[in-house]
Amino acid sequence: MTTENIKIRRKETLDHLNRIQGQIEALKKLIGQDEYCGGQCLKVATLTISIVKSFDSLKYKTLEGFVINHLLEGKSVAPEKLIQFQDLLKLHKK
Repeated sequence: MTTENIKIRRKETLDHLNRIQGQIEALKKLIGQDEYCGGQCLKVATLTISIVKSFDSLKYKTLEGFVINHLLEGKSVAPEKLIQFQDLLKLHKK
């Protein structure tokens, strides 16, 4: 992976973390409202599931980066092998 690709992945990861942080702040605000127990329960559940999915996505993106950048250490990998690895990660996401 090139230095430029690493910078792009790093920015994407930071953007992802910022979205998660925003979701968590929204959840805290929602739970802190006085009318929380009313119709807010479904909103809280939906937002919680969204946060979990965001963390799962980040987990797999991090695993992918680790394998590509550290385990392979710049070794050339055939594009079809990389696609197979990414397909394997997608299977685990389901």
